[in-house]
Amino acid sequence: MKKILVIDDQVEVIDIIEEFLYRKYEIYAAKTTARAISMLRTNNFDLILLDILLPGMNGMEFLQYTREQSWYDNTPVIFMSSESSFKIVNQAAHLSPDGYIKKPIEKELLLEKIQAVIGGY
Repeated sequence: MKKILVIDDQVEVIDIIEEFLYRKYEIYAAKTTARAISMLRTNNFDLILLDILLPGMNGMEFLQYTREQSWYDNTPVIFMSSESSFKIVNQAAHLSPDGYIKKPIEKELLLEKIQAVIGGY
């Protein structure tokens, strides 16, 4: 089963994603970027679902940081955000994520994006 790391500080979002995807993918969750970094150093994931608006190091800073590390294996990333300002969306796009999904998350759209990036279960 393919492994997905969900990085989001909102427990409700993590719960929705886990509930929807747990039969199709192995879901791991981190509420902070510090925890996510620790998990990435010791596990291999097939995909990262990454919130942009995180406290401390935001999702864009996190992606830039991890891409600079020797231990990072270029795991595909789909950004998730309720943010719709042109500035934020444009900054995120410049990081070349593998996808972007708007919150609140539409479950079927999320599944389509995941399958487009990493294939089926």
